[in-house]
Amino acid sequence: MSASIRLASPRRLRALRSNAAALAVAALMVLPLLWGVATSFKTEVMSVAYPPSLWPTPFIFDNYVAVATGENFLRQLLNSLLYSLGSVLLAMAVAAPAGYALARIDFRGKELVNFVVMACAMVPSVAILIPTYFLLDRLGLLNNRLMVQLIFAAQLAPQSVWFIRNFIDALPKEIDEAAHVDGASRFETFRLIILPLIKPGLAAVFVLGIITVWNDYIAVAAFAPSLASRTLQVALVTQVFDTSGMSWGYVMAFAIMTSLPTVVIFLGAQRWFIAGLTAGGVKG
Repeated sequence: MSASIRLASPRRLRALRSNAAALAVAALMVLPLLWGVATSFKTEVMSVAYPPSLWPTPFIFDNYVAVATGENFLRQLLNSLLYSLGSVLLAMAVAAPAGYALARIDFRGKELVNFVVMACAMVPSVAILIPTYFLLDRLGLLNNRLMVQLIFAAQLAPQSVWFIRNFIDALPKEIDEAAHVDGASRFETFRLIILPLIKPGLAAVFVLGIITVWNDYIAVAAFAPSLASRTLQVALVTQVFDTSGMSWGYVMAFAIMTSLPTVVIFLGAQRWFIAGLTAGGVKG
C-alpha cells in the first residue's frame, strides 16, 4: 500500500502542475477580455483613470447606445453579413461537389488536382493582394460588393474542398454502392445521401468560413475602401486610428458588438462544429 501511495504522489504532483499551467494560460486569455468588457461600461474618465479599476463606477450603457445608433453602424453590419454569408455559401457550393468528386470519382490527373487544391490553400491572400488590386482597379471593379464576395469565396474554396473531401472519405463507399444498386444517380447519391451524412462537417466548414471572412480587415480595406462598402472590422480599425482622438470605452463597446455575431453563430452551431471537426478523423 505504501508503494502505491509513493507512485500516486508524483502523479498528483504532475496533475497539479498541469492544472496550474492550464489555469495560468486561461487567465492570460480571459483577463484581457474581461478588462475590455469592463471598459466598455465605463465613462471616458474612468477608462483612463489611475490607478485603474476593473469594476466600472458608474456602470453605464452609453457607449453601446452610441455604437448602435452610429450613422453607419447598420450599413457596416449589413456589409459584414453580406460578405460573410455570400462568400461562404459560394465557396461551399463549389467545394461540396468538388470534394465529393475527389473523394469518390477516379479520373486521370486526380492526384494533380489534389496537389493544386492544397497548393492554392497554402498561398496567403496577402501575397496576391497588390496584383488583385491593380486588376480590379483596371476593370473598374473596386467597391463592388459581388466582387469582394467572389474574392473571399476563392480564398475559402481550396481549404473547404480539402475539409469536405476528408469528411466524405470517412464514410464507407458501400453507402454509394447501395444507392447505385437502388437506381440512384451519382448526383442523387451526393444530394440525398452524402450531404445529409456530412452535415456536421458542413457546419464546421461554414462556421470557420464565417469567422474568417468576418474578421478580415485587409481585403475589404483594399478592395472596398469606400464608406458605403466598409465592414465592421474596417470601421473598428478606423476608430483606433481616428485623428480626432480615441474613446476607449466606445472602442471596446464597438469591438464587443463586432464580435457578438460570430460568437452567437459559434454557440448556435457548437454541437455540429465539434462533431464536424472530429468526423474526418475516423475512417468509416
